[in-house]
Amino acid sequence: MSQRESKTEPDVPQNLMQWDKHIHAFVSLCERDGPNDGPLAGMTVGVKDVIDVAGVPTRNGSDACKVAEPALQDAAVVAALRNAGARILGKTTTTEFAFTDPTPCRNPHDLNRSPGGSSSGSGAAVAAGIVDIALGTQTAGSLCRPAAYCGVVGFKPSYGLLPTTGVTPLAGSFDTVGIIASSVALAKKAFAAIIPTEVSAAEPSSLKGVAGLWQTDAHVDENALAGLHSAATALGLQINDAPLSADVDAVVKAHRIVMNYEAATAHGAMLQDARVDVLKPKFLAGLKAGLKTSPDEAKQAADFLAGARQQFWGALAGTEIVLTLPVPEGAPLIDGTTGYQDWLTPWTVFGGPLVCLPWGLDRLGRPRSVMLAAHPGQDVQILETAAQLEHHSPDLPKPQLPI
Repeated sequence: MSQRESKTEPDVPQNLMQWDKHIHAFVSLCERDGPNDGPLAGMTVGVKDVIDVAGVPTRNGSDACKVAEPALQDAAVVAALRNAGARILGKTTTTEFAFTDPTPCRNPHDLNRSPGGSSSGSGAAVAAGIVDIALGTQTAGSLCRPAAYCGVVGFKPSYGLLPTTGVTPLAGSFDTVGIIASSVALAKKAFAAIIPTEVSAAEPSSLKGVAGLWQTDAHVDENALAGLHSAATALGLQINDAPLSADVDAVVKAHRIVMNYEAATAHGAMLQDARVDVLKPKFLAGLKAGLKTSPDEAKQAADFLAGARQQFWGALAGTEIVLTLPVPEGAPLIDGTTGYQDWLTPWTVFGGPLVCLPWGLDRLGRPRSVMLAAHPGQDVQILETAAQLEHHSPDLPKPQLPI
């Protein structure tokens, strides 16, 4: 953990000091607020370090931002949680500019394994019990993957539903602020504190669901597949023999073109000054690729994704809920990556809400996860279904503090 950002000594929870020297989930701590009232009173929150917290620099996980000035005000999502009574405990570890270069953060369930990215610290902090709620972002698979690998609840709302004011962009066509929490109930409370009243008051419709997987070359772990079957049984769904309908490889390729192009538009100026020398290799390569992409190429890729999105949801016009797996297996060993994200990228492109739910442990002691997906705008419905499914989830032992 880096030096603390408050002028006075923060009131640091004991479990943070015990855990963080092992998992490196936090990059800075915040000065404690006064007593707060509201629906989230008593709840602690970690904020991914691409999201502004007043009085704390937003360093975006990058040495290029080492001298960043403290943010003048909270991002809109942070302000909403604070106004609801939550205590903002600190800034959590992120990959550089929410891209794919791995961080020093570790998975609380196994320090030899990745917590996933890019919302690494947010997933690890909730899993270790340091905070109740954490904010993350997703541009490809950056929130759901840490939730799945760390065995916590991850909720990516519909694209554009939560405000991104005060959030460092990566690719505006996909960037989505989301919530990681220790339970669906807490995710729902945090969501209700942020979104407009008229959205939170919506009534979920009756459940019509399907269960299935994307067709890719990824090896699907038998334990993960068993978890999907167990969750499907709990919801009364049959696993489709036919894969979910999308050309995943083509979607991932087009998404990467648009993401790199938009990242270069937002941050390409760093390649023209001394900051280029401290950028991490994968983010640097992404920026360079984006600068080589023409506006026409980016538009063609974006048009392809728009067509794929329309076609996918059109084929599911009579279905409210899709049950699937966010990742083909549990957290990988530390290997220079942040894990497999190609199953999540299409869901991000298609813009609907996602909820990852922990589903016990696999044979290697790694958290398993299942995921619910729904049409854009069906956020309340998917949370209600997740709350029902959570009652059937196998027990997940809490990670043990290393000795």
